[in-house]
Amino acid sequence: MTILMFDIDGTLSLSQGAGSLAMSRTFEQLWGIENALEGMSFAGRSDTWIVPTALANQGRDCSANDLARFIDHYVPHLGDALVERDSRLCPGVEPLLAALAEEDVTLGLGTGNFRRAAEAKLAPLGIWDHFLDGGFGDDHPNRTELLAAGLERLRRHSNDGADVVVIGDTAHDVEAGHAIGARVVAVKTGYSQPGELDEADVVLEDLSDFDRSLEAILGR
Repeated sequence: MTILMFDIDGTLSLSQGAGSLAMSRTFEQLWGIENALEGMSFAGRSDTWIVPTALANQGRDCSANDLARFIDHYVPHLGDALVERDSRLCPGVEPLLAALAEEDVTLGLGTGNFRRAAEAKLAPLGIWDHFLDGGFGDDHPNRTELLAAGLERLRRHSNDGADVVVIGDTAHDVEAGHAIGARVVAVKTGYSQPGELDEADVVLEDLSDFDRSLEAILGR
């Protein structure tokens, strides 16, 4: 058996900037901060890194209560923004997930999104129910730590000695995947710069080549 941990943004789906738009609206609604994310580089970062960092840039602390309030307001804004920006699946994702459901794998997520944000992004696209569990931004600001938390959950659905594969689109996915002992399959459908994914075990242009994608992910 193999445990698969998929990133979301730029790997499974393209939100067309809906997340940053919804976050910006939330910062303005809660604290009157305009353009809160301006100048920040957050590809591959967790939501629990982005929100406190943006507040720190404004000279504000971020308490656990602040974060909880942010999530409660952010998720509805995210739902609206995903419709406005025409969120969509990345090429090849739907048939690939359908095929993986027939394989001896445990399908999970490894994403910096808050869990509720992950569901808001994937449920309307019809693929949320493919995934048993995973690691989410709620677990830890650091991507390695959130992947480790997700892996611990997914091992409950799998064999103790199961191989682990992380599928993502940024250098953060590659680094964190290797840090938890996983093989890493990187795709260029997201936010990577030239050469940024070179340390991955396999690099794919996208997931549209069904046979190649399945081969790379399952290690055949």
